[in-house]
Amino acid sequence: MKNLLYKELFLSVNKFFYILPIMLAGLIMIPQWVYMIALMYFFWISIPQIFSAYLAQRDYEFTTVLPVKRSYIAISKGLTVIIIELLHLVLIAIAGIAHNLVYGSFNIFIDISPAFYGYALIMFAIFNVIYLPLYFRTAYYFGKPLILAVVVVTIYGVGLELLTLLVPWATRIIDNPNIFYQIGMLFAGILIFLGLNWLALYKSARNYENIK
Repeated sequence: MKNLLYKELFLSVNKFFYILPIMLAGLIMIPQWVYMIALMYFFWISIPQIFSAYLAQRDYEFTTVLPVKRSYIAISKGLTVIIIELLHLVLIAIAGIAHNLVYGSFNIFIDISPAFYGYALIMFAIFNVIYLPLYFRTAYYFGKPLILAVVVVTIYGVGLELLTLLVPWATRIIDNPNIFYQIGMLFAGILIFLGLNWLALYKSARNYENIK
């Protein structure tokens, strides 16, 4: 499994997708912006390019002849997605600290706070648990699974931002300034991220094993 993961991270995935998170983190320095969108570029740019490259490089034809279980192939690719997501989040968290030092934490949409990162982790987890198992039913066609997953997380992310802007009672919940709420929301996001990603990897491995 370790060697498969190295192969994904250092051979299969183009190095551009490790540079892109640095560029997207810069969007956090835009004052009074919809910061959840900075995370959504991963779904719109990275995922379709990475999975189309698997087809162009005939990646599965190579990996399936290796002496490894098919389930490990699915898990290694799923873990690669999760690792790149966490890279995005870590860099955006660093940019978020800089943003709050320069502009302060207030934003007309969701503030940059520990709770924001909890919401972001949930968004990544929702995407993974939809996209990965559906994709690994074929390990070839990624268009429909991607569209479905992107629609769901866009509704989730943009919905949270619009509720914060337009609905006062929702603002008081989503952007609660209480530090204990914010930290609690971050930990809830971590737990949901771990749980849904475990489910996504389990179902992906099972689906890929069952391909005839």
